[in-house]
Amino acid sequence: MSDDTPQVDWYVEIDTWTERFRTIDDPPEPFATAIREGWTEAARECLARDAADYHARQAGYRAELAAAGVDLVRLDQKAGNCGACRMYDGCGYSLRGETPGLTAPPPMPICPACRHTLNMVTPFFLQSMDLTVDDLVDESVPFTPPD
Repeated sequence: MSDDTPQVDWYVEIDTWTERFRTIDDPPEPFATAIREGWTEAARECLARDAADYHARQAGYRAELAAAGVDLVRLDQKAGNCGACRMYDGCGYSLRGETPGLTAPPPMPICPACRHTLNMVTPFFLQSMDLTVDDLVDESVPFTPPD
């Protein structure tokens, strides 16, 4: 399997997101602590390693879904994710560009601390939620990378 996902310098991302989170009311841990007390090298290393591992797993999962012909995915988040990622919770995305009206999914993770997931959307799921693909398109927010 080829991984054409760009490499990420997670230390740079951590520094960039630390500054972004200074203006967001509810930064996730460990950013909230780092903003109050500063980063320890151990905390930065742990977050960088965890984010890189998660990024690699998500890239592999995305490739598996695409190879299996899955196009329609939804971004789901666990409780307690940050305000920067929250707006994308429940949004639909087109993994292979086959669903009109939906954009490509965001990079995973969006921020180094959150552990959101892309889940394939099946007709049964849509029916169980009393939704159609058009409803999902109408309710979805295209991902916009933060400045």
